[in-house]
Amino acid sequence: MNRSKNPGGQQRLVEGALDTLRPGWRERRAKRKSAWNLLGALLIILGLGFFWYGLWLGAWRVHIIFYPAHATHLKQFWQSGLSGAAFISSFLLVMPLIVPAIALACLASNFLMWLIPPARRAMNAEAAGDYEMTFRGANFELIKWGGIASGVALLLVLIGAATLTNLR
Repeated sequence: MNRSKNPGGQQRLVEGALDTLRPGWRERRAKRKSAWNLLGALLIILGLGFFWYGLWLGAWRVHIIFYPAHATHLKQFWQSGLSGAAFISSFLLVMPLIVPAIALACLASNFLMWLIPPARRAMNAEAAGDYEMTFRGANFELIKWGGIASGVALLLVLIGAATLTNLR
């Protein structure tokens, strides 16, 4: 049963936003035909989990600065019976970390792929003069936009760390 009244509406919305924010994204996507792109995507997925967990541990340590009594209560984080206020604060402590984790995972994937000479040659051939598809251009954009978005995300994490007064 299709619950959506507008099938494909979300995809059109995302594509419309990408057309506005990232002109040429369709052409760049069409150029990516190398099998090396699959390895890059796998590295991003693995890196995402690694960086998100590492950032979460760092956020927990920041939280401990505000509330040292919680230092031995990590296993009580996000347990059942959580109050609404604690849920909001803990949500802010965890979920915005996906933004810097994505940026770091993409940067790490690009770097690791660059270290493999056949992958580097294939990626350079796909770039074919498109600066945003080159190693330098892609990483510059990731650092620029990922840095801005990560700054906002880390501010939200700091708010979550400072307001999580009770783990229940």
